[in-house]
Amino acid sequence: MRSISRAVLSNTVGLLAVVCAAGQQPAWKAAYSGVEATGDHVLALYQFRPAEPGKDNSGHGHELTIRGASRFVSDGPVPQTGSLESFATDQTAEKPAGATAPHDPKLTPAGAFTVELWVKPKPELASASGCMLVDKKYINYTRPGPEANSDYCLFLSRAAGGKHALVADLGFGQDSSQFVSEPILLTPGEWHFLAFSYNGQGVGRFFVNGEPAGRVNHPNRGAVAGGRHPLVIGDRVGSSYMGFPGFVGQVRIANGLPAWVVGRLVLTADEGRRVFERFEPGAALTLSLLNDTSRPLQNLAVSVSGGICRAVAPATRDLPADGSAKVTVTVDSALRPGDYPVKVTARAVAEGRPVEALLELPVTIAPRLPARLPVVLWGGDNDVSKVGAIGFTHQIMTHAWYEKIWELGAEGPADSPHGVATKRRLLDEHLRLGMRGTAYIYEPHWLENNAELIKKYGRVNRAGELVTPHAVCGLLPEVKALSRNTGRAVARAFGDHPAFDSCLIHSEQRDGTEVCFHPEDRAAYKAATGRDIPELVAGKSGVRYEGIKGFPLDRVVADDDPLLTYYRWFWKEGDGWNGLHTEAHEGLQPGVKPSFWTFYDPAIRVPPLWGSGGEVDVLSSWTYSYPDPIKMGQATDELFAMAGGTGQQVMKMTQVIWYRSGTAPKLPEDESARASWEKEQPDAQFITISPDHLREALWCKLARPIKGIMYHGWGSLVPGETGAYRCTDLRARDTLKQLVDTVVEPLGPTLLEVPDAPADVALLESFTSTIFAGRGSWGWSQSWEADTHLVLQYAQLQPRILYDEHVVRDGLKGYKVLVMPYCDVLTRTVVERVKAFQRGGGIVVALLKLAADLRAELDQVYTRRLAAADPEVVTRLRRYANAEYVFAINDHRTYGKYVGHHGKVMEDGLPASTRLTLRRSAGTVYDLGRRTAAKVVKTAGGLSWDVALGPGDGRLFAVVEKPVASVAVTAPKTARLGAPLVLQVAVRSADGKPLAAVVPVELTITDPAGRVAEYSGHYGARDGQVKVTITPARNDQTGRWLVRAVEGFSARRGEATVTMQAAK
Repeated sequence: MRSISRAVLSNTVGLLAVVCAAGQQPAWKAAYSGVEATGDHVLALYQFRPAEPGKDNSGHGHELTIRGASRFVSDGPVPQTGSLESFATDQTAEKPAGATAPHDPKLTPAGAFTVELWVKPKPELASASGCMLVDKKYINYTRPGPEANSDYCLFLSRAAGGKHALVADLGFGQDSSQFVSEPILLTPGEWHFLAFSYNGQGVGRFFVNGEPAGRVNHPNRGAVAGGRHPLVIGDRVGSSYMGFPGFVGQVRIANGLPAWVVGRLVLTADEGRRVFERFEPGAALTLSLLNDTSRPLQNLAVSVSGGICRAVAPATRDLPADGSAKVTVTVDSALRPGDYPVKVTARAVAEGRPVEALLELPVTIAPRLPARLPVVLWGGDNDVSKVGAIGFTHQIMTHAWYEKIWELGAEGPADSPHGVATKRRLLDEHLRLGMRGTAYIYEPHWLENNAELIKKYGRVNRAGELVTPHAVCGLLPEVKALSRNTGRAVARAFGDHPAFDSCLIHSEQRDGTEVCFHPEDRAAYKAATGRDIPELVAGKSGVRYEGIKGFPLDRVVADDDPLLTYYRWFWKEGDGWNGLHTEAHEGLQPGVKPSFWTFYDPAIRVPPLWGSGGEVDVLSSWTYSYPDPIKMGQATDELFAMAGGTGQQVMKMTQVIWYRSGTAPKLPEDESARASWEKEQPDAQFITISPDHLREALWCKLARPIKGIMYHGWGSLVPGETGAYRCTDLRARDTLKQLVDTVVEPLGPTLLEVPDAPADVALLESFTSTIFAGRGSWGWSQSWEADTHLVLQYAQLQPRILYDEHVVRDGLKGYKVLVMPYCDVLTRTVVERVKAFQRGGGIVVALLKLAADLRAELDQVYTRRLAAADPEVVTRLRRYANAEYVFAINDHRTYGKYVGHHGKVMEDGLPASTRLTLRRSAGTVYDLGRRTAAKVVKTAGGLSWDVALGPGDGRLFAVVEKPVASVAVTAPKTARLGAPLVLQVAVRSADGKPLAAVVPVELTITDPAGRVAEYSGHYGARDGQVKVTITPARNDQTGRWLVRAVEGFSARRGEATVTMQAAK
């Protein structure tokens, strides 16, 4: 009998050391020979010996043939062996790799079996999402039918932190089960021994270098079902190849379990949390004890060391053979933020001999964070550190299991148990890095892609035929229930995780909407209006007035015009989408924290009518910066117009990608005329935004009171991706990081507190004209309405976009100029309001000229609050109390060498110098980028100062009544560890009063060792004041703590010290 006395788990994966009999080397460490190579239990053995590298060394004749560029090489993991070199799949070429042996029923195990192999990865493994090692199954995901559910495969799936998981997918005839290991680290250039064993009764075990790396039990499973696919090593059987970038050595597939697979006490960490937010309630680890031996165990005891945890004794002191027990380890989340090593030891007695298992894993306490301006990555990467290093605070990462939610309704799960656990661990990694995770749910899209369900739930035309492309009908009760239940499922799975704080709902899915004529649609319209759907209604975009018999000659229609009434109903509630957004939003609410926020994009890819997004918290949309990046401001203003009916917040996305067709459509025939990226990646379909456009677009967004910024196009931002999105200018990534570090992070909290300045120039985007005359930007910023907005910006105006509803609800009081592009058809109420505006002295602009001409004409009758002498420096104003925040954005550009030779986009910014004038009699002007006062000249026009701007650059100035004189920090002289204390900062003028402004303040709290404490960071000091309550941990350092505050107007600072005493 083997002597097994101890099992050791190390690091987060909980690896168990394999203990062999004294002096005995495991068989897998050498080239298999004798019965281990040719015994009846061996199904196939490939040692890739140089003389016959494709030979099946088991003697069973399953010889290998090379596929694609793969090859046999002489270097092997153990003496007397070689290896197979395989390659990552080129997704654009879709060519196979690895080596294959023909199908043979004898390659299907009879019951219990083990797959073993050695791998030596190449560096390319880090960027590969999935790599097949051994495949005889082909379909390595859920799909019905026997063809997809036979035999076995073993592959690598990318996990967080640069690690991978081993995944075994076993087919049982009508369905399959996946077995997933703990995350493992595979170092490029080094050999690693990997093994998966299956006991024939539902239990699968993973081993790395002989040490167990996970155990999964799927009850009520038996032997795998035989299939018909060939055996492939180093890649997938067929299309959607998953080539392994590296070398594969000594592969053995054998019936039964090797002697080293069983016989120990196993202590593992469940797939639960490892990272907890400070003071998070209920923080705990869940561990599993398994008696994986053939003998009963007695006197079971568990102990914990490390100072952060306490073990709760298992419910039983005895474990029968194959018995298991759960152990809860509570975590003290009140301790100082940081990483804590935890060692858990389980001891028992087996037949009078001691047995022990040791688990070592790190637990992290993450600090709570001050408020900040979210920087969201639409999409993302499992390597969260790479995303965070650029400056992103959020990334979109979770979806849902729509099929199960549809099947089970309100009790449907968001994912499989393993899927939920994996995503929660990914949220852990976000929390550890100070980031947050954002869910993305799109259940109607799943419904649209279900060939059977869409027949019942798809939109239909008047004849009752499904519209194409297929689009779901949002008024049907089953569809509404799916949206609400999806929200519920996601909240149940992730709502308690502190890193889960937002959800994107149904992005881009409304684009496919169309008018619908189910009985439910007709009845809903009748109930809402008392009318039938007008006969002229044929499409979602409206009906052109030229084709309507008897249409008013003055093109002024009644407010309750039948067609207009229908289309108002359709876009507000009739197509069901706004209601579906609300269903999903409300489904989330009971299971998430109060600060959780939902958003919808693209919220303005609809006619100009309130209601888009339903009741989500935030409206968002994306914009491509070409050809003119200042249209980012135009699109953002449209979002504020859409939010004007509900008071929702606004977030804005910049597309990192540029369509090749819109920027550099035709590859120059002369290679010398090509840009460097055109030579290196001539097939790139989507290229990277230019750095100067990226910079200018950000400033256009920040000049408006948005609550978050977002970027899409990860593959165009970072190198290494091989899909449609290509990184063709790495400077964009570096520019974004620089902007986040120097602008967004220090100024974001302040900008969150500063409202927009009141507008006296309005631009009307008319819903009535959209429906009857085909007008409107539809969110694409390519219409005359959008171009008009650009003209107004160049004319140094700050327009507010209004909808018909604004005019009807609020009138035009407070506005001096009303710009009305393409207002072909209006309602009678809007016309009356405009005429009243004119009678009151308001200026109506209907036909625009060049910006310079418009500026000259308006100068005779209109006085600007803010202007730049150079029209290519666009200005904008925000205001808090009597403090004004002046933005200057450099739009001076030229054609460069990146895409400029195509003549479609001026992608390179040029420096600009100009004079800014704010119509204000007095005040001190601060440059927030340089944290210094500007040199101001008082002129007849007000306060003037000069500014020099770099290419695509922006600048923010604060104008306040009184200059900053001092910064005062107030803190108690003494405090105790473990007890709360209040810190206050006041930015004061010479009279000793706090400034009537929002002032950027950087607060730094350090202990005697110089370690930065929780809640250090950037703040926006409303009315010049910040108040922060901190609670030093019981394990923090006693002694003299320093609290330092630096204000962001003039870099003045204040300090206070606190003598920290030990906790009582």
